[in-house]
Amino acid sequence: MAISIRTELDLQRAMYELLAQRSISQITVEQICQRALIHRSSFYRYYTDKFDLLAQMVMRALEELLAAEQTDAAGSAVMSRFIGTHTEILRHLLVTNTEGDNARSQQVINDCFLAIARTGATDRVFVMIRNARQPDLTAYLVSGAITSIVQWLSSDRRDGGDPKIQAAIETTLASLFSLEQHMI
Repeated sequence: MAISIRTELDLQRAMYELLAQRSISQITVEQICQRALIHRSSFYRYYTDKFDLLAQMVMRALEELLAAEQTDAAGSAVMSRFIGTHTEILRHLLVTNTEGDNARSQQVINDCFLAIARTGATDRVFVMIRNARQPDLTAYLVSGAITSIVQWLSSDRRDGGDPKIQAAIETTLASLFSLEQHMI
């Protein structure tokens, strides 16, 4: 069943707002529905659980990231800005979970990376994933790098939007992504 664009955006907005405040393990479908002003049964018509909704959000964010990259050839710069803009969300998604949802959240991100890579995306990160001998392992490497950056930002409550921090993230990501060129 096709979901209405408005319902989809309302649910994604609600999840995004909740993730800005707390860890995904502390968010319930009921809270998402209340925030989106949607009945719980409507949620389950379109999504199996909050991670299914999260997967749609990640895919949308990646598509926006790729669209933005069309005007900026440095994928590491775009990803760095994305991490800086969404630091708090990523922190609550990948770092602060206390009930084991970190692994499930990272799996959602990995699955989205693989799905985007399979679409033939021309971004060099997704080309690297697609062309790797082990695409799933490479997707884990990329999402692990993002998780590590978010942990680094969290360790001293660094501001991911600070220009100096952005430059450090961009340089680090560019170095990591350039490793692919040196692989045998």
